[in-house]
Amino acid sequence: MSAQEKTTPKRAYHSPRRQEQATHTRERIIQAAIRQLNEKGYANMSLDSIAKEAGVASQTVYAVCGSKKGALARILESTVAEQKYDKIRDSIPQMKTGEERVKTMARFHSLMQHNSASGFALMRGAGVISPELAELEKDNDMMLYEKSLQSIQHMADNGMLKKGLSVEEATDLYWAYLAPGIYRRLVLVRGWSIEKYTEQMARILKFLLLDDDQEASEDGDQAASSDVKTDKNE
Repeated sequence: MSAQEKTTPKRAYHSPRRQEQATHTRERIIQAAIRQLNEKGYANMSLDSIAKEAGVASQTVYAVCGSKKGALARILESTVAEQKYDKIRDSIPQMKTGEERVKTMARFHSLMQHNSASGFALMRGAGVISPELAELEKDNDMMLYEKSLQSIQHMADNGMLKKGLSVEEATDLYWAYLAPGIYRRLVLVRGWSIEKYTEQMARILKFLLLDDDQEASEDGDQAASSDVKTDKNE
């Protein structure tokens, strides 16, 4: 064996079939966790019982979930189904005006709340002890805060934020008004439609984050653009 052969690292082997099998195994584990949670409740559920239900080794479940709390997180992730609105999330930075931006942000978060609410409802109905659920909700809240900070920072970088409003203040307001608790009260308790909730959240965000004169400027720019097009057509 040459010196080059000894020092050249082997290339990692990526098999689409292996990745597909791993995804299928993960899904089986999540579905087994949901069934165990419904049938036994949180107190009597274990990672070993999930493994038996899924027909996989316990080590595989530990690798996917890590703990019972991790199993709850995987269930929540599966109900959120983020891939359904990846296009909406990715379009947010492409919005050219502040008003377009907050409308799209409101729509994105409405879908997130709508999907995650079913996961939390499942856990509450299955008797998840409150400290575990409270910790999971806190983790979810902090994840949303970090994503909110990224969105607000991007708005600030594009000069879209209300004058005198700091990135930190804007992030706090944006994150607080789109909290899961507000969604649950208005949609699940008061019976608002997801469309009504989205529309009202967009109006609130517009009021909180954008200047009135900025909106007027944007309207003026759009009108001017329309006039230019009309002149060219004439």
